[in-house]
Amino acid sequence: MRSENSIQKNSKSGILLLAKQSGETSFSSLTAVKKSLGTNKVGHTGTLDSFADGLLVVLTGSMTHLVPHITGFSKTYLALIEFGTETDTLDPTGKVIKEGPIPEEDQIRQALLKFRGEIEQIPPEFSALHVNGKRASDLMRSGVKVELKPRKITVHSIRLLDFEDKYALIEVSCSKGTYIRSLARDIARECGTAAHLKALRRISVGPFNLKDAAGKADLSDFTISNLVYGNKKEAADRRNNPEFTSQINKALYPMTPEIAQLCGFENALLSQAYVCDYLSGRPLKNHAFYYLENPEENTEFAVFYPDMSFGGVVKKQGRRLSYGFVIPWEKEQIKVYSWEQIVNKKFAPDFMEKGCALSIGSFDGTHIGHDSIFDELLSRKNLVPGIVTFRHPTKSINPKAGFQGEVSSLSQRMEFFISKGFRFVIVIDFSEQFTKIDGYDFLSALKNNCNVKFIAEGEDFRCGYKGATDIPALKSFCSQNEVELKVLSFIDYLDKKVSSSRIRQDVLDKEFEAIKIMLRRPYSIDCMGFDWKREEKDGQYWLVEKQRGTQVYPPDGEYTVTIEMVISGSEEISVTKTAVCKLDSGLLRVLDSDGSLRGFVRAIQFG
Repeated sequence: MRSENSIQKNSKSGILLLAKQSGETSFSSLTAVKKSLGTNKVGHTGTLDSFADGLLVVLTGSMTHLVPHITGFSKTYLALIEFGTETDTLDPTGKVIKEGPIPEEDQIRQALLKFRGEIEQIPPEFSALHVNGKRASDLMRSGVKVELKPRKITVHSIRLLDFEDKYALIEVSCSKGTYIRSLARDIARECGTAAHLKALRRISVGPFNLKDAAGKADLSDFTISNLVYGNKKEAADRRNNPEFTSQINKALYPMTPEIAQLCGFENALLSQAYVCDYLSGRPLKNHAFYYLENPEENTEFAVFYPDMSFGGVVKKQGRRLSYGFVIPWEKEQIKVYSWEQIVNKKFAPDFMEKGCALSIGSFDGTHIGHDSIFDELLSRKNLVPGIVTFRHPTKSINPKAGFQGEVSSLSQRMEFFISKGFRFVIVIDFSEQFTKIDGYDFLSALKNNCNVKFIAEGEDFRCGYKGATDIPALKSFCSQNEVELKVLSFIDYLDKKVSSSRIRQDVLDKEFEAIKIMLRRPYSIDCMGFDWKREEKDGQYWLVEKQRGTQVYPPDGEYTVTIEMVISGSEEISVTKTAVCKLDSGLLRVLDSDGSLRGFVRAIQFG
């Protein structure tokens, strides 16, 4: 199914390929799985009759949410048809109700030609299909005759593998909803005789194969000799078998972008900046995700957290996103709070008990001028270090008003705060309603609901309505509320003050070397929410997108850039590639010279 080095360990949640044995129900076959994994949260997709064996796709733990998403796959079977007798159940467990002659091999081959492509099939009367709210099989056993209507199915391929005496071994690849028992009945009728299904083995479900399944060695070779003349293996008792337990744990696959694509999902990588929003059920935004390339308008995404662990499913209709289901992130690297959570006293009790050291600011481009502030916060070892920052709406970026955009996205700032070792970030949506809050009230809410004991700020600090709360007002507040305050001076570089405004202008002036020193990294455009389109022009292949986001772009022109990507299956996850980038009339074009830009494009670095 995938290369050995791309297999990642997972605890109790995952996709398990199980080789069900003949003689047990699909449900009872999970008993040994539950015991091996120590969990009762186990489900399977696509039931196999008790007389059948073969592949069951089992979902465990939080992955059971995926059951309805994996039931629609096409399936491949090996089937042994016994000609001469038809049973009421169409399988070996029923009573013989009809007899007929044994057909010639050529008759069977000719008959199979009639069962390819889209056909109509009448399901077995003994089946789990419901008639008037009851199972057809239950009605039949109680003496009530049922009549099931034909249904359209698709047989992708069907071929005769072997024929001996009265037995035909065939391989069938078919759509969901196909009954192989009915197929055996109908093939016999096409030959002018009767038959039933003697044995059945499922060898694939969509992209999943029996050869990769735990317990595959317990199954005999599916041959006429073994199935008819008694060379089958006895069913193994797996419930207390250490070897089977080992196989189960080795065969438990986590959901990866690779497997998600095999399951028919688009993939989306959730930005660190929006993890809190996602986990708390806040409205979803397209710019909260990185996409592999331009997604379909109506589709479902498999969501992955920044560490590539599976986070659930999101549905997309047009540009609107809605939740399918969410799987909590077990490896959250930093706690992120909204202003509403702070006001409603949702701050972590252990942080509250210890007390916090924090700074308030946009931190647009975490530059060397901020270093002394961060150092002061992180040096208070007896306190929990945190940041209060802001998320500005895209519409606030207004070049005509003189504001060309931000230096860094919220996602980039979050990654920086994580790398520095901050324990929490309070992200406030800079809405019109928030701008009307009085500065003293704002500071009081932080003090009372986060137990703030230390604040570090630059000497240009302002907050509150119309920025009325400045450094003198902050000093007064801290003195009244027993909060220690440290005010830090500006930093110069090349005899000019380091600031976000300066860096923003340097981007427009293409002063990338100076920017690299002030930011301690190259200037980088965050590609979160970009719907890349692949385009061919003059024999070259490009990734194309309009200039999105809240950041300032360099002037139109051609640049040598570094593309930062996340690749599924890579041990290092993040990789970088040098490329050519063209900015032209609001469009962003990246030359994909060798077709290698196939991961999540996270950022484009200039200089």
